[in-house]
Amino acid sequence: MSSATLIVARAAVVLLALQVCPAHAIEEQEQRARIEFETKKGEYQIAHSELLFKDPELNAYLQEVTDRLFPDMKGKLHVRAIRDPNFNAFAVATGGVYFNTGTLLRLDDESQLASVLGHEGTHVTADHMYRSVHAAKSASVFMLLAELTAAGFGVPPELVGLVGYSSIMGFSRGFEREADRGGFDRMSQTGYDVRGGALAFDRLDRELSARFVEQGPYFFASHPNVKERVANLAEFGGGSPPDGERDVDRYLAVTLRARLDALAQIHRSGDGRTLVFLLEDEKLLKSFPPEARYYLAEGFRLRAEKAKRPGKDKRSVQEIEAQRAADAARAADEYRLTMEQAPDYAPAYEGLAMQYYRIGDKGRALDLFKRYVELNPDPKQTGYARQYIESLSKELAP
Repeated sequence: MSSATLIVARAAVVLLALQVCPAHAIEEQEQRARIEFETKKGEYQIAHSELLFKDPELNAYLQEVTDRLFPDMKGKLHVRAIRDPNFNAFAVATGGVYFNTGTLLRLDDESQLASVLGHEGTHVTADHMYRSVHAAKSASVFMLLAELTAAGFGVPPELVGLVGYSSIMGFSRGFEREADRGGFDRMSQTGYDVRGGALAFDRLDRELSARFVEQGPYFFASHPNVKERVANLAEFGGGSPPDGERDVDRYLAVTLRARLDALAQIHRSGDGRTLVFLLEDEKLLKSFPPEARYYLAEGFRLRAEKAKRPGKDKRSVQEIEAQRAADAARAADEYRLTMEQAPDYAPAYEGLAMQYYRIGDKGRALDLFKRYVELNPDPKQTGYARQYIESLSKELAP
């Protein structure tokens, strides 16, 4: 039985019980104790899973920025990075703040990072977890419906049980605006460029449009919510002068490993559209070392292979086929550029070898497969390339 089916069954049982036995009010102390117990249980699951991104320098940096924003909460807010390529961050009632590597990928500087951390920290200081549970007519049903929604949207299993006690799926519009306001004020008080939040969420809004996404797995990935976030933060800024701190260089240096890992995760998922949007359209490639261009090449390749007309795409079939051909050609160009700029980066040779093999240029494909194996001699990773070398060598032998 799937986790979503299991949650549906649990919800049905609880709803039936409530029809027979009306829910009684739970005292605040008891309710807070329950929230703390369930939250700690969820955090224990996270701590003993593969979700945490193990980078002490990064976690120390995230903690440092958080402590700067919330000096009154030092020792009470604890930040950790999570290996997830989506744009999200969430907080729990115990003071835990979890930050996706995919969010780090989409931010440009420390001021944008501070905007997200300030928002999540305010959820804790404003007691939004308890206030949301307390406002619900039935805490049990509230939690189960939250779990059901999370499971349906593909939230990692380790987090599903925690969603009702955290900001993973978002709070009411009032609470979200309160968190936006609180985060903005904290940024202003600590000298950050207060435009950071609006810039970060404006990029996310463009990404959702480029990917034809209306509703994603997290509250960040919803067009109305994102647009409202941008409007809120722009309103709070009120034309503030661009004289706050951004600290681009430090941000990019400390987050590099996490951002590369998020790129690799997007690549493994086969999402070429997002790779091209982030690296090409949003110019994030310039913040990476030369070998990262390989992901742009792969983005064009994947987009070409999966070209089809999404629901909101108004292009004709002919236009899409022309784009497919252009993407395939661009992929080959980007593989070549990667080889020029990072000549010892093996995957680029394998990628271009496959491009040549598909169009029937077997001689060039053979040379590139050989170079790929030279640079990456691990037989476990290059077994298929060795098979191509063997078969092409026989086929092209005089």
